[in-house]
Amino acid sequence: MASTRTACAAGSAASSTEARCTPHASPVRAVAQPVHTTATVSLWVTHGAMAGARGASGPLPGGSKSMSATMATKWDVRVLAGVGAGLMGLAGVFLWRELQVPHELLLAVAAVLASAVALAEVPRHRPLAGPIALLLTGLVGGLWYAAVKSGLLLPGLGLTVLAAAFTVARTWRRSEAREDKLQAVLLWYGLTAAVLATSWAFYFHFFTLGFAADDIGRRVVLTLAWLVSGVGLVVYGRQRGESVIRDAGFAFVALAVGKALVYDTTHLSGMLRVAGLAGAGALLLGGAWLSTLRQPRSA
Repeated sequence: MASTRTACAAGSAASSTEARCTPHASPVRAVAQPVHTTATVSLWVTHGAMAGARGASGPLPGGSKSMSATMATKWDVRVLAGVGAGLMGLAGVFLWRELQVPHELLLAVAAVLASAVALAEVPRHRPLAGPIALLLTGLVGGLWYAAVKSGLLLPGLGLTVLAAAFTVARTWRRSEAREDKLQAVLLWYGLTAAVLATSWAFYFHFFTLGFAADDIGRRVVLTLAWLVSGVGLVVYGRQRGESVIRDAGFAFVALAVGKALVYDTTHLSGMLRVAGLAGAGALLLGGAWLSTLRQPRSA
């Protein structure tokens, strides 16, 4: 053993000596190799972390630029579309003046535009523009007819009723429209205002000024028609559990009862007045009875 250690120190070339020297040299290699491996793994982890940081931070400038470009595009579209629509509207005004079209036909144009807005359902997330336009068109059309009594307003009023009824029929099938209280009120109140204004205008034009001018019994027709519509809506709204429909029906009922008490009782006489009031009362009693029979679906 002593000779072997001396031979190893002297650098002997004997094979047996090299074999015995190996166990003394291998621990050094075993210690050095894990140190080298640990350093390599650390370099790999550091390199991967730096690459990940570069990958995560790299797309941010490009993403912000893309977002800015999208916002700028939307702004450009709005500006161009707004200015273009304004110029088209101004051209329409001057064309109207050049053609000397009666001003009453503006109501028909407004009804067509309101119908287009309602069909387009803008804005998409909550389409309120169409119902608001139809409600305003019905109210303005009714007041305009009450002021001038012009038959040229009747087409505009008729278009408003058709557009309002179609909008309600199409929109009310969706659950989100029924759950949105504001949209529901605008839809049904717009339809109610349009029907009340249009029915009165058509009644006055064709009955009062037309073929039934000399028949005082015509005065009961509008009262009973409003009562039938109102009672029907009240019962239907009660059955469906829809308060907005019931409220629309009560608007018809309130106007019909007011007309019966204020106008019919003073402009009718004899048995016709009795029959008119009795008929109105019978309709209301029938509506009360039907409301007790038909419970809302939610119940």
